[in-house]
Amino acid sequence: MLKEKIEQLVAENEPLFPIEKDYAAKQGLLNENDEVEYKGWSFTVIERCLKETEEVIKEENGTFMNEPVSYFSRNIDEFVYVESSTFETIGVDGMALETDDVFQTTTVLFGLKVQKKWGPFLKDYLDAKVGSKTFSAMFSDKDGLWDVNIPLDQLEGFTKEMPITDAMDLAYRFIFNLLVAIEATN
Repeated sequence: MLKEKIEQLVAENEPLFPIEKDYAAKQGLLNENDEVEYKGWSFTVIERCLKETEEVIKEENGTFMNEPVSYFSRNIDEFVYVESSTFETIGVDGMALETDDVFQTTTVLFGLKVQKKWGPFLKDYLDAKVGSKTFSAMFSDKDGLWDVNIPLDQLEGFTKEMPITDAMDLAYRFIFNLLVAIEATN
C-alpha cells in the first residue's frame, strides 16, 4: 500500500518529503545519495469551522496555516479542516485540528483508509505512542474508514506555538510511521 504509492512518486520523479525519501531509500526505490526535490505543503481546502455545527466560518488561504496552534486555545469553539493532495500517500482525505474543550489538548482528527482487520494493531500502536486514554479509533462500516482522533501534544516535537502547517506535518509523519509499522507486520 504505502510502498506502491512511494514507488509511483519516485517513478514519476515527484518531489518527496524527507520521511518519504528515507523510506524510499530503505525500500531500495532510490539511493540515499540520489538527488530529489523536496516538496512543501499545499492545501486545496482550508476551512475554519464552528465545532458545534461544523458550519464554515471562513475559507482561509495559505497564510492562515502560519498561525500558531495556540490559535485554537484562544478560539476554543473553532477547528480547521484541511485537505491536501499529499494526504493521498497516507490514505487520508482530510484532517481537522482543534483544541479539546475539556482537556485543553490539541487534537487531530482524520479518516484513515486501512482495512478493518488492522483494528487491534492500530489500537495497540496508538496506545503505545499516545496513551490509551488519549485517543479514539472507530471503524465506520459506512465509509470503510477508521475515524481516528489523537492528541498532538503527546508527539515529540509538538509545541502550541508551532505553525498549524508544522502541526499537520507532525500528524502526517505520525500516520506515515503507523503505515510503515503496519506494512512491516504484513
